[in-house]
Amino acid sequence: MLQKNMTITQVQNHIKEIDHHPEEKLYVMLKLVEEVGELAVEIRRESTLGLTDERLTNIKYELYDVLHFVNHLANIYEIDLEEAIIEKDKINEIKYDRKEALK
Repeated sequence: MLQKNMTITQVQNHIKEIDHHPEEKLYVMLKLVEEVGELAVEIRRESTLGLTDERLTNIKYELYDVLHFVNHLANIYEIDLEEAIIEKDKINEIKYDRKEALK
């Protein structure tokens, strides 16, 4: 079960325990795209109709769904997301001339 203050690795491991289907990588990718689309719909609604408690909850849940499928894909490809985040942040530090990367 997910809990507050979990690390990225802990979240990734939890998702692998409950939802790991390497044979369905195309389906998982399509689910990710679907969830990003649902998030876009909620943000569009918020930007045109205003923020309500219900819309904020919907955005929160859609963000989780996107996070879930990103983790699921990372697990299929055996990618350590924590490591990937740190590596990519260092690349972006140079690319965008930022002062400090994650360590």
